[in-house]
Amino acid sequence: MKIYLYVLLTLTLLAACAKEPDPAKRAVDIAAGKQIAETSCSGCHGMDGRGETAEIPNLAAQPDEYLVEALHAYRDGKRIHAALQNLTLNMSEADIANIAGYYAGMPPLESLVDTPTGQDEAVYQEGAVVAEVCTTCHGENGVSTTAGIPNLAGQQPIYLIVSTQEYKNGNRGHAEKAAMLSGLERVDIEKMAMYFAAQTPPVREAPPFGDPAAGEPLSASCGGCHGARGVSHDPMVPSLASQEPGYLVTAIKAYRDQQRAHEDMVTDKSDQEINDIAVFYAVQQAEAAIDQQSTVQELAATCDRCHGTSVGNKTLMFPSLHGQNRDYLINAMKEYRDGARGSSMMHKMSSNYSDEMITAIAGYYAAQPN
Repeated sequence: MKIYLYVLLTLTLLAACAKEPDPAKRAVDIAAGKQIAETSCSGCHGMDGRGETAEIPNLAAQPDEYLVEALHAYRDGKRIHAALQNLTLNMSEADIANIAGYYAGMPPLESLVDTPTGQDEAVYQEGAVVAEVCTTCHGENGVSTTAGIPNLAGQQPIYLIVSTQEYKNGNRGHAEKAAMLSGLERVDIEKMAMYFAAQTPPVREAPPFGDPAAGEPLSASCGGCHGARGVSHDPMVPSLASQEPGYLVTAIKAYRDQQRAHEDMVTDKSDQEINDIAVFYAVQQAEAAIDQQSTVQELAATCDRCHGTSVGNKTLMFPSLHGQNRDYLINAMKEYRDGARGSSMMHKMSSNYSDEMITAIAGYYAAQPN
């Protein structure tokens, strides 16, 4: 009898202490979710889960676990959106599970975007056409073979965009370049910069001046900004590896002699030391500043690692991109790239994406069946 009472007491205590089921795993009341959608969500997302404007994402057929976590984030203030925070403030766990279940269970939406053509063409193909204005001086693919003219190949795209804009606007005092660039719009400059950034300069032979072995220790202060062996990973700092050595000599001397303005740039180097530094960097192996992903599908493959490749291959905690509102995707990706949305992983992945690339990726996903 005592044993029986002990077992009964133990079972009672275990039942009392058992964890409440995960709200996302509770039985979903689709009818209740539909009622919430009618009163609270349909004005923006429709009853079919399609966003009404470019700023509003599609919800139909999204993973229910993702929708639950998104609603939690709005309710708990982890995602900042005043209207959605107010809307979710008094939602119970059951309400959240029901509304997520309703939209997750909706049939996939038919895409409103035509299937893009030319997906097997290089994303940077248009940039190659624009870049022809520069190759007369800077060499084929941006690899200079002219003394005193720098490589453009392999440079950081943001650095190239800013520099080109400064030349175009006359802020760098080069009238001939300003005239050459005068007809280019910003989107043209972006395309050109991404094209050059995707090129890999070849290793140069040592020039007949300077000692690369002597230049390596002298380059210690340069490496703090320009990266190991001159390969920069800072979007605003140019790479020096494989750069044309005569150009490097001229540029470094201009900084030393304060003909170019930059605080504390090689203020104490002799001409011979500058020659050695220039040769050291000139013979280093450079690399492309951005991945050699040449097609829209190859760019999308990076996104598919988290977001899945189809409606039947969605990951639970990430939204599906297939069939999503194209303009919404463009806005969202730009916000991640520019740091306006708080995801360090997304910012890192997209930091080198131009508007052209983002538009291509968004169009690709918007045209896919959900």
